[in-house]
Amino acid sequence: MSISLCRTCPVCGDARCSDPAECLYFLTSRPWADCGICAGSGFAGDFSPLDVFCPICGGSGLAEYTPGEITSDEISDNAKERHAAQIARLSALVPPAGLAVAA
Repeated sequence: MSISLCRTCPVCGDARCSDPAECLYFLTSRPWADCGICAGSGFAGDFSPLDVFCPICGGSGLAEYTPGEITSDEISDNAKERHAAQIARLSALVPPAGLAVAA
């Protein structure tokens, strides 16, 4: 019987992710603001009557923007707080860079 040490990346959700720390960096290196479809609620509403959660943001209420596409003052305080909470949660799950498990 063998036990696999492979786990799904807590950031991107991919079991084949080679570097969760890089995924976390990507998540923190771009501006995130309220989703333009659900206005930050996370619910599909009339946009997609067959879905409960917004299909664009997956229910997070946050959407990624290209750097320079949105300014910090255009990001609501609520979106900043939700993004910071998500980063804090994921940071606790992602091992520090360079930490390796011996086989």
